[in-house]
Amino acid sequence: MSLLVKDTTFVAFDIETTGLTPVMDRIIELGAGKFLNGKTVDTFQKLINPEVPIPTEVSAINSITDKMVRGCEKIDDVLPKFISFLGESVTVAHNAPFDVGFIYYDLARLKINTSHEITHEIILDTCAMAKRLFPNLYSYRLESLVSSMHIRSETLHRALADAKVCMKIFFKCLDKIGGYERLTIQDIIGISDNAISFKIEELISNEKFDPLKKALMQGIPIEIVYRDIKGSSTTRLITPFMLEMTQETIMVDAFCHLRRERRRFRLDRIVKLKL
Repeated sequence: MSLLVKDTTFVAFDIETTGLTPVMDRIIELGAGKFLNGKTVDTFQKLINPEVPIPTEVSAINSITDKMVRGCEKIDDVLPKFISFLGESVTVAHNAPFDVGFIYYDLARLKINTSHEITHEIILDTCAMAKRLFPNLYSYRLESLVSSMHIRSETLHRALADAKVCMKIFFKCLDKIGGYERLTIQDIIGISDNAISFKIEELISNEKFDPLKKALMQGIPIEIVYRDIKGSSTTRLITPFMLEMTQETIMVDAFCHLRRERRRFRLDRIVKLKL
C-alpha cells in the first residue's frame, strides 16, 4: 500500500458501550469523522438502542441514558450504514482493539458481510502511534493526550467528539514524523505497532485454524486447548472477537468463558480447536 497520506481519505471512529466485553455488553453510540488532507469532509453519529439497560456508572461517564436511546435504531440497522460510510477510507481509532472487538463481534453475530465494502483492511491505532512517537508521556488515555498535546476538544466520552480528538492526535503524530506531504500509508503502518484487520480471513492461511475463522465470522464460541508460557495446557471455551498481528505472532482477542473476562491468546500457543 503506497498511497500518499495527503491523497488518502481517513475515517477516525469511536464507540460508547454499556461495558467492556462484546459478548456481555453492547454498543450504544457510534461516531466517526471523515477527513482528507487535514480537513473534515463528513461526519457520522448514531445513538443506538442496545435493548438492555445502560448501567448508571456508564451513564455517569458518557451521559447517555436509557431515555436517550429509547426509540433509536438498533445495531443491526446502524452497522451497515457505518460500513458504507467507511467506504474506501483508511480507518483510524484510539485503542483500536477495544472498538474493533465490539464492531467485529457484532458484524459476525449479525452475519453482516463487509468483504465487498471495505477497501483498506488495516486499522491504524493512535494510542500505539502516540506511545511510539511520544514515549515519555505519563498516560496515553484520550483525555490525557488532549492535555499533553494541547488539543482543543468538545466534551469527551461521546463517540463523535472522541473520534474528532482521535483525528487530531493522528495529525500530531504525523507532524512528529515530518508531516504528510511525502508520507505513505506504509510509513504510518510501520509506527502503528500491531496490525488489526476487519478482514480476519486474510490474516490466517493455515487450514488448521479454519474452525477459528468460522467462530470469528459467525460470532460463536470455540473450544481450544491452550499452552501457556510455562508449557501447561488448559482447555477453554472462548468467543473470539478479532485478530491482531504483532511482530512475534497473531493474537486472538476473545471472551474467555473460564475466567469470565476478556483475554488475549497467542495463536501459536493454541494446540487444538473444536467447534
